[in-house]
Amino acid sequence: MRCTTDMKICGITRPADVYMAQQAGASHFGTIVEIPRSPRSVSVATAIALREETRLPQVCVMESTDPAQVEAVIRQVRPAAVQLHGCTDAGCAHDLRAIMPPQVELWLAVGLPAAASQCTTSVTALTSSIAEYATAGVARIVLDTLSGGHTGGTGQTSDWTLAAKGVAVSPLPIMLAGGISPENVTEAVRSVKPAGIDVSSGVEQTPGVKDEAKLMLLAARFREAVAEQRRH
Repeated sequence: MRCTTDMKICGITRPADVYMAQQAGASHFGTIVEIPRSPRSVSVATAIALREETRLPQVCVMESTDPAQVEAVIRQVRPAAVQLHGCTDAGCAHDLRAIMPPQVELWLAVGLPAAASQCTTSVTALTSSIAEYATAGVARIVLDTLSGGHTGGTGQTSDWTLAAKGVAVSPLPIMLAGGISPENVTEAVRSVKPAGIDVSSGVEQTPGVKDEAKLMLLAARFREAVAEQRRH
């Protein structure tokens, strides 16, 4: 079992929120780069400007699986990692990893059914996919909620029972995303035991504008849950 340590604050659109994430003790900050459906989407130029505000590692979240577009974003923004949504097979991941510099990690979003959904995904299918992604050069998996054909950006929690089973046998570190907030972060850590959490809407005033009180409360509760996990 990998002990939870990382807290990525995603959907950052403003310098003030980069500073806030840093003060809260985030391990990474995420910028959603040119995904029109997201109210938190920013341009490449803004992603660059936000990266220049801090030494906190930046993760560029993208939906494009076009190697040329991914390569262009990496070359211009120079993030620590690219988190891809929409890359649904190991071949896609392998092709993208091949055009990425070795120092830039490839994180891959994997969709899980929403907690209230009647859809089911087998643990075997989930772990098989993760194993294939590991051989393709993926550094980290982000388990997020699948809704309307898209992975992520829903603000809904996923099936944490399935997530926990995947974490227990995964060869890769797993981040848990989807609807995590100050109210449920303790339970998320206790029940899933991920390698980290990925938070956006749960610490916002409005889409793309973080709420300092919510973010600091989430960070404090996250640290408490991590300490509890380490004791056990």
